[in-house]
Amino acid sequence: MTTKPSWVDGRVDTLLAALHDLGMSVSRAAATELINERVQWVSSEMDISPTAARRYLTDDTLADLARTMVISVADETPGADVIQSPRTAAVPLPVLGRCIAGLAEAIQIRLRERDDIDHLRTTVAQLAQALSAIGQITSDHTPDPTGRAATAVMMPPGLVNRAARYLEAAAILVHNGVLPADFTTAHADQLEDTFRQDAASLRYYAGE
Repeated sequence: MTTKPSWVDGRVDTLLAALHDLGMSVSRAAATELINERVQWVSSEMDISPTAARRYLTDDTLADLARTMVISVADETPGADVIQSPRTAAVPLPVLGRCIAGLAEAIQIRLRERDDIDHLRTTVAQLAQALSAIGQITSDHTPDPTGRAATAVMMPPGLVNRAARYLEAAAILVHNGVLPADFTTAHADQLEDTFRQDAASLRYYAGE
């Protein structure tokens, strides 16, 4: 017998769909937690029961919530074609190299998450797309007319900020005990710090 979806399941589906339409994704677990937090917040603010608070989480309310979440990452120019975006952030090659390595490590960490396969596929695809975009833009880099090796690559700030957020997310996962396969636990703090430092460097060169 098919189990009837709960009220929370329905609200989560609506929020995830709204986020998807705006080019953003979160895990089902994170969306569920957010919905429950909103119910508790409305209940507390209006001094009503959680059951009564549910009626205030309408489709329009969740659409507004999704837009607010997307605005929070506006520096990543969500929805824009980053390949065609203006390339105004000069990222030094060593920093770019660490970014590429970090994103590859982040994919390994994401593959350790198995509680939400759909979100796993989405996040790994996003990381792979970021790596692909960085590679394509780097390959387009105009050679120095003097013949000297390039010291920096001009990147779209939105892509740089997006890569930084992915590294920050990886740092949070490491902090929570999600590590690459066969990784030594004793080095977890160092890996977390590396992700955070590399993300900070990217944000610096993105102009934030």
